[in-house]
Amino acid sequence: MSLQATKDIRNPVQLYRDCLRLVDYVSTKQGGLATLRQQVRSTFDANRNLTDPQAIDTAKEAAIRGLSNFFVHEAQVLAKKDGRSEQVDWKKEE
Repeated sequence: MSLQATKDIRNPVQLYRDCLRLVDYVSTKQGGLATLRQQVRSTFDANRNLTDPQAIDTAKEAAIRGLSNFFVHEAQVLAKKDGRSEQVDWKKEE
């Protein structure tokens, strides 16, 4: 994903909220809400004082990648439950 595309997708506050929503969802399935929320908070707090635009974009890309990886994983789990055991090739979909 290009740096410009990352800038256009989400600002840090939106990413933070998206990550917390994901934590809420994951914790309903696996537990550990407090621990997961603390991990998200500590990661965002560690990057709170970034001023270099390149470093900010790198942190945003990492957050987006984390969200995307989870959704790909969930799609594969759901596909297996539906009896479609093949892995989804997301690159062909684009």
